[in-house]
Amino acid sequence: MTNNIHTEFSYRKMGYSRPLLFFILPIILGLHAPAIADVDVDNGVCTSRADYCWSCSGTNETFNNGSNYERNLHTVLSSFSSNKTEINSGFYNSSLGQGPEKVNAMALCRGDVPLNDCHTCFNESISILRQNCTNQKQATIWAQRCTVHYSNVSIFGVAEDDPVKFVPGPTNAPNAEQFKQVLNPLVVNLSGTAAAGDSMKKFAAGHALVPATNQTIYAIVQCTPDLDRQNCSECLDEAISDIPQCCEGKEGGRVLRPSCNLRFESNLFYDAASDSLVNLPGKQGNNTGNGTSNITTKVSPSSFLGLLLSLCLSSAYAFF
Repeated sequence: MTNNIHTEFSYRKMGYSRPLLFFILPIILGLHAPAIADVDVDNGVCTSRADYCWSCSGTNETFNNGSNYERNLHTVLSSFSSNKTEINSGFYNSSLGQGPEKVNAMALCRGDVPLNDCHTCFNESISILRQNCTNQKQATIWAQRCTVHYSNVSIFGVAEDDPVKFVPGPTNAPNAEQFKQVLNPLVVNLSGTAAAGDSMKKFAAGHALVPATNQTIYAIVQCTPDLDRQNCSECLDEAISDIPQCCEGKEGGRVLRPSCNLRFESNLFYDAASDSLVNLPGKQGNNTGNGTSNITTKVSPSSFLGLLLSLCLSSAYAFF
């Protein structure tokens, strides 16, 4: 009698779970497929010393030589270094043309860099883009002192997530866990300061001490000033969440996005006049086991749905 009951119950479970599995799987797979290409993570090329990193458009949107788009692009990019009177606090944005021939471009200098050095950085960056992103309607270059970005779609006031470039430092932190416990609150603190900046500058720099190793972490964060406070904050939050994927265990690194960026090092790499000591709450670097880090690993939609699919499959097979 017991065996008959068990057999009947098993058949009922199988009869219920198989149709349910076949119903759920297409939905999950349909959601899962397009999410793979949502964000072009760590996309780009750097020079040997990473003085310049760039990313050309990942689409087939190109322009022809001699086209109106090419002429508009040349005019806009040339103005970044020649029209010095209109560049305020190292930020410049401009657009030229109509319809599909319209060019939107912006250039941003690091917040501590003098304007004369800005113009030099713009010229060098534009030259590299023209050599390496020939005929591309969209491109971004991140130099150590400036960023230049252009597109055939509107980019002003928009927090752009793509492309993203990671530049990890070459040296491992002496105590990665304690380094991380100071790094995260440091960049979070600076992000709040930068996001609160005005329409001329959204930049913050500062340092904090890792007590356990007597090491200093220097960091900067910056948004393009056309972003409002919320968009800047969200962009930097995303950049901070990229740190584990970019630079886990390193004592230096850069997370580069078109609309914002961050950098940290164990040595002072920016103008000392912009530096400030950031007093962090608690005892960073404490190795008692009570210290916690707020750095979170970002899970992409594709990874999440992949995990959901695995759980569903495991649950379904449990019925068989």
